Amino acid sequence: MSENTDYTEAQLIEMLRKGLVSTDPVPADVTDFAMAALTWRTIDAELAALDFDSASEDTPAGVRGSGTDRMLSYETEKLSIDIEYRSATRRLIGQVAPPQVTSVELHHSRGTSSTVTDELGRFAFEDVAPGPVSIVCTSQGDDPDVIKTEWTIL
Repeated sequence: MSENTDYTEAQLIEMLRKGLVSTDPVPADVTDFAMAALTWRTIDAELAALDFDSASEDTPAGVRGSGTDRMLSYETEKLSIDIEYRSATRRLIGQVAPPQVTSVELHHSRGTSSTVTDELGRFAFEDVAPGPVSIVCTSQGDDPDVIKTEWTIL
């Protein structure tokens, strides 16, 4: 039995790639984090620290909760950003304080979504898939402030 061993380098590399993908695929969360890291374009932004996360709260025994809503709060000296993620509807709503009209970008594994807050500082994003997210708020004016939240997994 003779085998054809006249493969090109490109054919050998493709055969090795297919073998590795079928035996040891890259986990989806690793791919999500890699995509999210590539969307980080605001390195000069002030980082808003996570101040509250409802996922870390203990639910008392006997208390029922939907488990579908998640509330997060981020703080800086200049601005606070409160968000609520509803996994059942994949809707993310939020508000910046003090209230102001601000550009808001939602960075996630599928790319970036943008909106502008209303005069009360409220904003919303639809069809937000679970996974890593970060929010960037840019104030309006001649010298805008840029505030970026930590990456958080919804």
